[in-house]
Amino acid sequence: MALQTPPDFSDPKIIRDPYPAFAWLRTHDPVHWCEHHKAWLLTRFADVSAAQVDAKRYSSNRMRQLADAQLSKAKRAVLEPFVKKASRWMYSKDGKEHEAGRKVLGKTFSPSSIEALGGAIRKIVDNQLKQLSPRPEMMVELFNKIPALILAHLFRIPARDALKIRGWTDAIIVCMVGSTDPAYGPKEALQAIEEMYAYFSRLIDQRRLAPGNDLVSHVIAAAEASGMSEEDGLAQLAFVLVAATTTSADQLGIILFYLLNKPGRWTAVREHPDALLDAAIEEALRICPAGQLSHRVLTEDVALHGKTMRQGDLVFLVRAAANRDPAHFSRPDQFILNRKKQDHLAFGRGPHFCMGRLLFKLEANILFSALLRRFPHMHLIKGQPPQWRDNSVQFRGLSRIQVDLAPAADAITRCFSAAPWEKKGGYCRALRAGNLIMTSGTVAFDERGKPFAEGDVYGQTWRCLEIIEAALKQLGIDRTRVVATRMYTTDMELWREILKAHKKFFNNCEPTTMLLCVKALIAPQFLIEIETQAVVGQS
Repeated sequence: MALQTPPDFSDPKIIRDPYPAFAWLRTHDPVHWCEHHKAWLLTRFADVSAAQVDAKRYSSNRMRQLADAQLSKAKRAVLEPFVKKASRWMYSKDGKEHEAGRKVLGKTFSPSSIEALGGAIRKIVDNQLKQLSPRPEMMVELFNKIPALILAHLFRIPARDALKIRGWTDAIIVCMVGSTDPAYGPKEALQAIEEMYAYFSRLIDQRRLAPGNDLVSHVIAAAEASGMSEEDGLAQLAFVLVAATTTSADQLGIILFYLLNKPGRWTAVREHPDALLDAAIEEALRICPAGQLSHRVLTEDVALHGKTMRQGDLVFLVRAAANRDPAHFSRPDQFILNRKKQDHLAFGRGPHFCMGRLLFKLEANILFSALLRRFPHMHLIKGQPPQWRDNSVQFRGLSRIQVDLAPAADAITRCFSAAPWEKKGGYCRALRAGNLIMTSGTVAFDERGKPFAEGDVYGQTWRCLEIIEAALKQLGIDRTRVVATRMYTTDMELWREILKAHKKFFNNCEPTTMLLCVKALIAPQFLIEIETQAVVGQS
């Protein structure tokens, strides 16, 4: 619903859904003084983008101004130790000091280092998916855990400490731009940052004695090499936690919301993940970034759209509003899976362009790839709509999104492979009907649909089972859910090699089986054909 008057950003209803307010500001008051936050709000794409790049006039050294603007004098006094600590984050620095902070984190967040994390992230994701209840509340059961567990791996700390991380970062970031939640005030933020710093001070002492291949050890080495103080090195570690935990969890929830809130999107991405998954992640980042805005302090007077913002004023660069600017994006309020233009501002721009963007995109891709495979019929529960938080205008996220993982009783899902006979014969590689999955007879073909390992029945048996498992994974399960195999060979003398491969493939998850000798298979190069039945259920 369109607004008719300037928005009141102290209103929880506007915080839950700020986009009508942002649209009003873009149209009527693109340089808006917000009395509630004691800050200017920029909402047009061109203005926000230009300000993010202009570090000379729009300074990031703003923690004290944020505290002064949001809090009473008494509360500012309580939060003073917090402000001093947070002012050392590279997030709060300009120029060479900011570059120094990025440099000590550079090794961990380089493209090659992030790519190398893929295996560890997959293990974390797989382990968490196995623990989901049949109708999980996804923020609590999954999304709040995944980023924290990944950071626990990066820091080489116990997984049990991951939830401590989430608790600290929640208290810190919600307070940063005027929390409306009494549970997240200055005292809670100060307690959280002091506990966090104490934890990592101890960790730094441990890693000095026993360094390893982890973020803490890398920062210690880089800080010492550059002459950075221990306090500043600690500050950069703390900033990584603050920047990469709560907002990442929130963004994962937002991605799921947009994939499930309109019929057909989940199915479309599941059927064409290579073409659509990354695009869907980018579109969710554009249409609803978890970090709705960033803030700067002016180093000089700035005139813009007939207004003059004064030196020392606080400015909010509202990325969420800019990302829906119709002057830059067509149909900006629509979630478009295959949107071509993806130059959104979710990760910022300029010198403070987010270092963690590659990590987030990797974890989102791995997580949603797994969700799409494992739960192809996931859907929102009727009568239980997702709930948006209303405790912070800066950070947007869901407080609740509950789903049903099971397919509808009459749902049928098919998947296909590279076999050339599928299109010719009008059949699929595997079919899921309810909790039953059946695979078609499968021979050993390569990625181009050509015969594989001619004359090698062991190799062909293994290849058949690999093809079958690839199909099963598209439908949400793996070999451990196979309950029966039926195998056909043209030469029963080959049974030893066939069963040898079968035994190795199904080690510790043995199904029932049948081996039959037949006169011929579809082509003489094939020595074995296999079909299976599997069931879907919680592992």
